[in-house]
This record gives sequence, structure tokens and C-alpha cells, in this order.
Amino acid sequence: MKSLLKSRVIWLSLAALTSLAGCSSKGDDEQRQLEMLAQSRASILSSGLPIEHGPLSIMKASANKGMVEIMMLYNTDARGAKPIDEVLHNSMNFYCTDREVKANLDLGLTYRIMMRNTRGQMMVDQVVTKQYCNQPSKSAAQPATK
Repeated sequence: MKSLLKSRVIWLSLAALTSLAGCSSKGDDEQRQLEMLAQSRASILSSGLPIEHGPLSIMKASANKGMVEIMMLYNTDARGAKPIDEVLHNSMNFYCTDREVKANLDLGLTYRIMMRNTRGQMMVDQVVTKQYCNQPSKSAAQPATK
């Protein structure tokens, strides 16, 4: 009886370990796919850089794990420049409503938006996730404080 119980415990332990190993492997595969998606998105964005739109210039796009990091310069002294809070609000609105970006967010991809002024000072450092976009009030976006 004891040997039967012992063999069942061993069998259940092995089954649990196998299940956990399978989950871990699946999670690793998903993370790799997310990293490849981030690298692909960053490469596509990088191929057309720099992109200038009035006082805003997108200078760099890179991938960091499952995140696409986008570095922008914003010339607050340029003609037609808007307050940084308005620029940030409009940027976040784009990332949360664009169909292609939303699809990537749904897959788990994240975007990090960094804006520097012409002196190189960080003005905005905002991470955009699916959870961020699902917030009732997207006014949580804050300019960088330094």
C-alpha cells in the first residue's frame, strides 16, 4: 500500500513538473515572439527616420525586450509649437486609438515615448500599454520631471 501511494506521489510530482516545464516553455516562446515583434516594429519605424512634423522630430526607434522605444525631439520655440501637455495628450490618443498600434498592444507589445527638448532635456517619458489605454481617464500621462 505504501509503495502504491509512493508511486502515485512520484507520478503526480512528475506530471506537475512536466506541466510546469510546458508552461515555462510556452511563456518563453511568447516572450521571444513579443521581442521579435518589437524588433520588427522598431526596424520599420527606423527605416523612415528622421520624421519631421512641424516642431516634432522622431529621431530614433529601437526595441528593448517587448517594448518599442521611440525617441523624439520637440522644439518648444518653433513656430506653431503647442504646450508639451497637449502634444503628449495627442500622442497618447494616437497610440490608444490607431488600429494597428492597438492590435500590437493587445498582443502585449508596449511603446515607450520619450521626448527631449532641443537642449536634450527629457520632457516626456511615457510607457503606453494596453492597460494604460483601457483606463477611463487617459490624463495619467505625465511629462517627465527632472
